[in-house]
Amino acid sequence: MIWVKVMEKEIVAYILTKAGCTHPFRVSRLLAMAEMEWLERRGERLTGLKYVKGPGVFFIEGLKEIIDSDPCFRIHEGDPATGRKGCVEYVCGEPALPSDVREVIDEVIRRYSGIGDMELNEAVMSDPRFARVAGD
Repeated sequence: MIWVKVMEKEIVAYILTKAGCTHPFRVSRLLAMAEMEWLERRGERLTGLKYVKGPGVFFIEGLKEIIDSDPCFRIHEGDPATGRKGCVEYVCGEPALPSDVREVIDEVIRRYSGIGDMELNEAVMSDPRFARVAGD
């Protein structure tokens, strides 16, 4: 299955709609978890996004461009002096996604809502399914 960029944008928008104003680091980890859940259940990737691994972390190629290219994504800069982290907010209506995609994303957000960003990153990086998502 090949997803078009619009669907990927809608998935990111849906995550932000449900999770609220969230740092892109966390958005990418929630998206990775949703990818792994979808892959396990359906045997195929949820998106065509490319996950680029580094030592202990990863980034999603094109995520910044998805956010920067649409005025519905509002970026709130952080302030290191006050310890406030930046975040991205989706300010347009909730995107329409198939119900099975929404269910997987909702489940992932619920499951990982109580842990910090670094714990979520570790959960992604240590998950054996991530190698399949990241193309290892």
